[in-house]
Amino acid sequence: MKLTITNEAAKWYIEEMGLVPGDSIKFFGKVYGPHGGFSFAIAKEEPTNPLMLITEEGVNFYVEQFDEWFFNDKEVNIKMRADGYEPEYEVIVK
Repeated sequence: MKLTITNEAAKWYIEEMGLVPGDSIKFFGKVYGPHGGFSFAIAKEEPTNPLMLITEEGVNFYVEQFDEWFFNDKEVNIKMRADGYEPEYEVIVK
């Protein structure tokens, strides 16, 4: 499992979510839609048992040990879309 976030994407989350240094953003998998597919979700939440944690601009971005089932075979790279509108997730399954 690998998680990366560009500085530009981190700044987008900080601005859009009103984050300040010391805040934390959790990435996790959730069931989405009527067919039981999974998607990425985020929440402003303090880590309790992080599997992976990176800090950009003083804000922690992390995945909890509990969510390893969703991320264990993936490399997730978070970067801004080419048009700069919002972040996009590049997921590489290992």
